[in-house]
Amino acid sequence: MKWKTKDADVFLKSGEYVDSILIPLTPVSFSNDFKSSVTMSEYTELLTSEIERQLHGRLFLSPNFTYVKNEGALDLLTSFLEHVKNSGHFKHIFLMTSDVYWKEFEQQLSGQLFWVPALPLETMDEKYKLEVIKEQVKPLFQLIFNDWQRSINS
Repeated sequence: MKWKTKDADVFLKSGEYVDSILIPLTPVSFSNDFKSSVTMSEYTELLTSEIERQLHGRLFLSPNFTYVKNEGALDLLTSFLEHVKNSGHFKHIFLMTSDVYWKEFEQQLSGQLFWVPALPLETMDEKYKLEVIKEQVKPLFQLIFNDWQRSINS
């Protein structure tokens, strides 16, 4: 489910089945690392869209958490994650990024961080790009399924 009105209606009616949220973390920079920032954002968006597509009905795709590095990003994300937890809707919180910046704070985050280095996709044809994305999300599905399984067994 995505951050769209029609999905919001379905979520409100059957929210007990949607116990997981996926939050894309996307950097914004208009300085020297502008293109790198765009590449990371684009790649993260492709990965999260594919995960949502395959897990539609069990996982809610949050709007991107967009941030500027070194300007209180950790505090803002921590506050956002607290809001998500306090909503009472989600037992499982997954964060997706291509920005290694977040690895430093992984233990401080309430949620499971998936860091996947961005691949340069701009020169790939669309068919091959889709194949690459599908291959990249396979191990992420296993991490998600493992998290779900742990909560069943505990």
